[in-house]
Parts: sequence; structure tokens; C-alpha cells
Amino acid sequence: MMNIVVVDDERMIRAGIKAMIERKFTEMNVMLAADGKEALDVCRKNPVDLIITDIKMPRMDGMELIEMVQGMEVPPLVIILSGYDDFSYAKQAIRFQVMDYLLKPVDRNELFSLIEKAEEKLDAKSSLQKDKNEYLVNQLNYMLLNPQMNEAKVEEAVQKFRLHQYSSGFYAGIFQFKGSMGTLIKDELFEYIVKQVQQYDGDSLCFVDSYENLVVFTERLEGVYGVFEEDRFEKFGHLGVGISDRQTSMGKLVEAYEQANEALAYQFIFPHQTIFLYEQVKVKKEDNSIVDEPSLQKIFNQLGTDRQNEIRASLAQVFDIEKIKEYKISSLERLSEAVNKVLFDQAFHRIGEESIEVFKLYDEVGDLSNFESVHDYFHAVENLTMRLHEYMKKMQSVYVRENVMDKAIEFIHENAHKDLNMAVVSNHISLNYSYFSHAFKEYTGKNFVDYLKKVRIEKAKKLLAESDNKILEVSERVGFSNSKQFSRVFRDLEGVSPKEYREKSYN
Repeated sequence: MMNIVVVDDERMIRAGIKAMIERKFTEMNVMLAADGKEALDVCRKNPVDLIITDIKMPRMDGMELIEMVQGMEVPPLVIILSGYDDFSYAKQAIRFQVMDYLLKPVDRNELFSLIEKAEEKLDAKSSLQKDKNEYLVNQLNYMLLNPQMNEAKVEEAVQKFRLHQYSSGFYAGIFQFKGSMGTLIKDELFEYIVKQVQQYDGDSLCFVDSYENLVVFTERLEGVYGVFEEDRFEKFGHLGVGISDRQTSMGKLVEAYEQANEALAYQFIFPHQTIFLYEQVKVKKEDNSIVDEPSLQKIFNQLGTDRQNEIRASLAQVFDIEKIKEYKISSLERLSEAVNKVLFDQAFHRIGEESIEVFKLYDEVGDLSNFESVHDYFHAVENLTMRLHEYMKKMQSVYVRENVMDKAIEFIHENAHKDLNMAVVSNHISLNYSYFSHAFKEYTGKNFVDYLKKVRIEKAKKLLAESDNKILEVSERVGFSNSKQFSRVFRDLEGVSPKEYREKSYN
């Protein structure tokens, strides 16, 4: 939709032009003004794309109006409307880059043609501006994330991009939503935030960064705080903002962004808070005592025992959230690393890859960024720990039932010549596939596949030494699908081929 202002001191003329436009272009918004002064007021209060103006009018004529709107941030297109075919007006029109010159009485087809031409110009201008904006945002994001950008290089980039110079200092603010929402809704909410901020500071720089958060550089924080005066965000998820210290040099643009990001990170620990000031979080200290590896090792040692309550109590003690709140978030990050290393990695190596379904939560729990708050993270750690505990507890019951494993070994030896796999054996002894996999490896020292190969090769050695069966027949009788695979496995385990082994046995 295009916004048009028709300016003429004759009421019938301006009303007639309005009617012509609205009949042809029903989606256009046409506003009226009786002279240049009135039109200028309209332009200052509304976004205007096109002015169709008379030349000779009281108070402020058309040429003065055109000169005034050229100083606007986004000057509208202009079509001159006059009953005077005067070359002096045409010369001035050229100087002010007026789009075209329309004589009275207005020919509707000529008017329509000029409006369509204006639409094309505006579309092209909009597309170009969009490309410029995208380029600027990409360059800004590159600058903000580039570790090589020192203060001097940032100053140079600010000049290159012709960014507004905040002479009285500026702040960086980063808005982030916690919660799921569609892209269109998120864009709409970000647009609302930008409008709120720019009510107080029209020169604020607003864009979406590489993390899909809204970044604001502004001289005044009133607009940032004003965003939270309405509860419109509650149904979409929690909104938080990190705010940097006040900076006086444009070379500190990247530093301000990093400060705001660091402040915003504390939303993870304080999920119900909305505004996070760098000046408050920068005074927090590191605390190495939060990373209690001996207690984590104790928890690991208790997995699979009857000490379920002690495990839960120890986890709650390690994750003392009220204590965590007092220190830098990096302390929590180190605690997370210790939990992965001492608790989960050890459990992974103890149980083995055959039980990977127990670890389907491991990738998620291993990364703090997968959670919205420290409380969610703790519950996930507790949940995975207790699942490991129950798994290992069941494993313990398998270990003491050696007769079950002996039964499995006997079944393998009796049926090695068949199409045998671990699922068949675990079903035969009525054990869970994963439990059996782990218990079998603990009991025999080998995984199932390697153990079965060894059994088959031992049977093959006996046949090669005591019978005249061809090597192909031996291969089939001990359970190999083809002789090439049989020969390769035989050589891997015995160091010689089946033929060489037979020849050696006959000598």
C-alpha cells in the first residue's frame, strides 16, 4: 500500500484527484492538504511515499514544501501539479529531483501512469534498501564475532558503515526469547520492541544477530525498560535483556555487545528475571569449590548399589543452586564439564556402546545450551543419573547369576554353526539384549562377535586336523557364509591360512 498526499489550495481539485486515485487504486491511502504547511505536518506525522502538489499556494508554496521534505530521513517522491507551464518551475523541479510534472486539468490516464511509475520506483528503492540493510547486518555480525576486531578496527568499521555517532555515550542491549514461537510472531515482537526503543531514541541501531537475538545500540535506556511495561510477551515465552555498561567510544561497540551477552547469560540461572545489567554480574567471582569432583566420583561409585537416596542427596548437594547464583556462570560451566567427565563418561565406558539406548539423553545433557534454566539442567542430570543407576543395578543382578551366562556359552558352542546372533542368544536365556551384551563382555572378556568367531575357528581347526573335508565344506559346517570370509578370519586369529594349518597338522 502506498501513502499519497494531494496538496492543492482548491478543495474541488484535491478532492477530485483523490477520488480518481481511489477508484483506480483501491488499496492506496490518499491524504489531503490545502497548502504546503499543512502537507508538511501530514508528512511529519505519517509515513508518506508520494506527494502530488500544486505550485502556487498560500502560507507555503509547492517549491518550499518540496525543499523542506528533501531534508526528511526518507524523502517522498514528488509530482508537481500546476496550471502554469513555466520553465522556471521545471528547472527548480530538476534541482529537487522531482519525479515528474503534471499539468492541469489532470488527465486521469497520465495520472495513473505516473502513480504506477512511482510504485515501480518505490519497489526498486525498497529492494535496494533491503539489500543494503542485509549487507549491513551481515557486516555488523561479522564484526561482533570476529576476535581480530580491536578498538581501532571497530572505529574504522563504524566510519565505513556510516553508523550514527553516539556523542553522549551508548549502551548495548540484547533481547532474547526463551520459549518456542513461529518466525513471523518473533519478527512481529521484535518489530514492536524496536518501535518502543526508537520512541526514545530515533538514532538507535537495531538488528538481529547471528544467534537470532535482537541487538540494540542506543543512547537512552528508557526505551529498553519501557518494553517490559506491557505484559504482551507472557503468552509467547519469557523475554530477557542483557544491558552493557555505558560506553563513550564507538570503538567499544564490540565490547558493549560482549558485555550485554555476558549479562544475558545469567538468564539461565535467574529464569524469572527480565533485565540483566553487566554492572551487576561483572562483580561476581569465580568459585572453584563448586566443582566437587570427589563427590561426583562418590556418586559414580554408588551407581548400581542400594543407595538410591544417597545418590539423589549427593546430586542435590553438588548442585546447590542458591550457591551457584552467587558466582560467575563460568563456575557452573566447569561443573557441567566435571559432571560429563566424572559421572557420564565413566558410566559410558563401563557399560559400553551396546547399551547406547541408555545414553540417548547423553548428548542433550552434555550441553548446557540445550536447557532454558539451571533448574531444567539439574533435573535432566538427575534423571539420566538415576536411569544409569537402575541400569547398572540390574546389571549387578546379572553378574551374580553366572549359571545364566554359562547357559549362554553352552548355547553358543552348540549352535555356532547356525545363523547365530546376540539377539537369538539373549532371547534363549530370557535377558534384555543390552543387559546381556554388557554382562557377556564382562563375563568372557570379549564382545559377542569376537567370541563367536573364536568358537567357530576352534571347531574349524578340529575339522581341518581330523577330517578330509574340503575347506569350503569346513567353512559351511562351522557357520561361515562363504569361504573367503572364513579364510580371512582364520588368518586373522591363527596367523596362517586354513590350508597352511591343515598341512602343518598332517606333518
